[in-house]
Parts: sequence; C-alpha cells; structure tokens
Amino acid sequence: MEHSADLARLEEFVDTLLNRHAQLKADTIALQRGLHERENEIRGLKQEIEQLTAERQEIGGRVARLLGRIERWQDEQPLSAPDGQGQDLSLLPTGEPD
Repeated sequence: MEHSADLARLEEFVDTLLNRHAQLKADTIALQRGLHERENEIRGLKQEIEQLTAERQEIGGRVARLLGRIERWQDEQPLSAPDGQGQDLSLLPTGEPD
C-alpha cells in the first residue's frame, strides 16, 4: 500500500511538472512573439527617425540659403539715397500681423 501511495505522489508530481513545463513553453513563445513585434517596431521607428533627420537637414539647408539670399539682398539695398529716392525700410513687411 505504501508503494501505491508513493507512486500516486510521483504521478502527481510528474503531472504538475509537465503542466508547468507546457505553461512555461507557451509563455516563452508569447514572449518571443512580443519581442519580435517590438524589434519590428523599433526598426520602423529608426527608419522614421532617419527620414525625419534627413528632412530636417534639408529644410535647415533651404532656410539657411533663404536667409543668405535675404542678407545679400539687404546688403545691396541702400538705406537712403542722396536724392531722397531710397526705399523707406519701415514700410517693408516685418512678418508680424498688423
């Protein structure tokens, strides 16, 4: 009888162990899927960062060129001509709403 009880306890232990193993295996698969999804998301975000960085650099270059053109234009404009025919710079738009 004692052997029968020991065998029953061993069977119960093995069943519990196998159930835990199956659960851990399922958990591992779920975690691996989640990790794969996150890696794909990270890859996409890195590509977006690269694209936005390139776009920002392009816009920065364009703005710098525009500012350079404006500065050259300003340097070419006389503040006032000796005959009083120069441009009144106070009438130029400032970019601020009236």
